[in-house]
Amino acid sequence: MSTADGRSLAAMLDLLVYENVLVAWRVRSGVYEIVLHDGEEIAMSRDQAAMWSLGAFEVFLAFVDQGRIIPRMP
Repeated sequence: MSTADGRSLAAMLDLLVYENVLVAWRVRSGVYEIVLHDGEEIAMSRDQAAMWSLGAFEVFLAFVDQGRIIPRMP
């Protein structure tokens, strides 16, 4: 994954935290750790985190399109 892709992943994860989909995320020794609202922490490789966050982002956008949630970001 290129540096630009890494920044895109970080931006997508930051947006998911901002929109309250995730509690937090961090990278330790190349392992992405994602913290969910139930307290569960998921450790993934960068590629796994990219795939997971893309899926979470798509679900978030689908809920916005359906009017089921209102995004915080204007």
